[in-house]
Formats: sequence, structure tokens, C-alpha cells
Amino acid sequence: MTSVLNWFRRQSPAVLSPRWITLDLETSGLDPKRDRIVEIGAVAIHNGRVDLADHFQRLNTEGTGLSSANRVLHGVTAAEQRDGTPLTLALDDLLTWMRDAPLIGFHTTFDIGFLRAALMPHVGSKAAAQFGANYLDLAVIAPVVFPKMKARGLGEWTAALHLPIRKQHRAMADALATAHLLQRIFAAQPAAERSFEALKSLEAGRRWL
Repeated sequence: MTSVLNWFRRQSPAVLSPRWITLDLETSGLDPKRDRIVEIGAVAIHNGRVDLADHFQRLNTEGTGLSSANRVLHGVTAAEQRDGTPLTLALDDLLTWMRDAPLIGFHTTFDIGFLRAALMPHVGSKAAAQFGANYLDLAVIAPVVFPKMKARGLGEWTAALHLPIRKQHRAMADALATAHLLQRIFAAQPAAERSFEALKSLEAGRRWL
């Protein structure tokens, strides 16, 4: 986990990269203290453009296996899980790949909570709490930008905006859907309102409503 520790040492909340990351997790449940990460999927956005060549995907090989309900929901086979990556190594790879990019998600605090819980045994609670310090939650921002739409979940937003990703409940597919949703938000906003800071202000204002 040496590179993980190096990642935490170099973080500077004031510095934001033109490279953003949309990320999604699939998990075995809803409680980060009891359940575990099943899959991590993420894709980079460079200056507003999705870069499919710059992506990250790992399946967690650890654990006693998923329940049948989990397998139906996520579509993860036992063979895929056997060929996966130990979570410690996956986290190390993720942080190396992310570098200083801010994190974009849909219900982002859910994913951040799981990743912080997974990092805690390796870096301690104080350092783990730094992960995800710079993030946007499109579940909060999208209803502000598109107030007439009644969509709530990511799947509903995908259908309502006719986004090109249809398959749900796999991490990479949902990360791509989130990236496309972000692009639609960009397109609906004036150029001056497409910065991370402007979208964060929009999110903060919505949370007070």
C-alpha cells in the first residue's frame, strides 16, 4: 500500500485537475461496516470529454462469494470473481490511477463511505477521511438543472435524457452513465457555470432546500 500512502501525502484540496473521475461501486449491501465492495468502475473526463481509453475497472476477488440475489442484481459470475483482484491491490491501483482528480458520482457519499471504510485498516481513520474531499453528487445537481424532469435514480435519468448506457448495476456501465449525465448537465449550463466550483455551489444550494 506504499502508493496509497503517497497519494494521501500529496493531496491538496485547493488544487483541482482538468481531469475528473466518474466512479461507481457495486456492493454486497448498504452498510460499509458490514458489507463489502464487489466491483469498482470509473472513467475519466478530460476537459468535459469522456475518455474511454482512460478508465478503471476491478472486481473484488475476496470474500466467501456473493448471494444468489447479489449475482442476479449485479450480473457478476463466480468465474469473474475468482479472476478478480484482492481489494487491497484494487484500492492501491485506484488511487494511483485517480491521482488528484475530483470525484463525480450519483449518490456519491455512498461510494465514498464504502471506499473510506475499505481504506481505513490500511491508512487509519484520519487519512481515510481525506478520500473524496472533492466530489460532486449528480443526484443532487441534476434535479436543479432539469427541474421539470421527475427522474430520481440513475436508471430513470438515463431513460429520461436518452443517455446511451442502458445496462445497470455493473460498476463500469453506471460510471459511464454518470459521465454522460454530467455531459448533459454541462450542455444545459452556461459555459461560465461548468466549473467544479460552480457545480459545487449549485449542489450546496440544493442541499439547503
